[in-house]
Amino acid sequence: MQNTIQLPPGLYDAIHKKAIAQQKSTEDLVIEWVSEHLDESETNEIARAFAQEVAAFEQLRSALLKQYPGQYVAIYQGEVVASGDEKLALLDQVRERFGHIVCYIEKVALDSPRTVRMPSVRVVHPSSLMMQPLIDGGMPL
Repeated sequence: MQNTIQLPPGLYDAIHKKAIAQQKSTEDLVIEWVSEHLDESETNEIARAFAQEVAAFEQLRSALLKQYPGQYVAIYQGEVVASGDEKLALLDQVRERFGHIVCYIEKVALDSPRTVRMPSVRVVHPSSLMMQPLIDGGMPL
């Protein structure tokens, strides 16, 4: 199935020039751009929903300390939807009940700060390693 979108001539010309500069077809450039921006929009929505659940946990903290001390709670749409002693088991419970949703699971404790795990990846092109000076062990700086 093929769809057609009409663009104003000036906009099409600008896209066409950029496509030529990048050695791509105009259609490929438009598809690439739309795909990237749709993914970005979805990512932003997930981050926003997660931030709302974290804020709800913080807002409910004093009540949670009374009702669920030392337990993990799952917050979904601003409410506790499940609780338990095991974080991963709790996630399984939530997914079984609601499917793959954005929720926040945290241990309810007065003195436990919220922890965040942020994996990072550094991608290095092999050719860039050739230009770097080496330290004694033969590893790039």
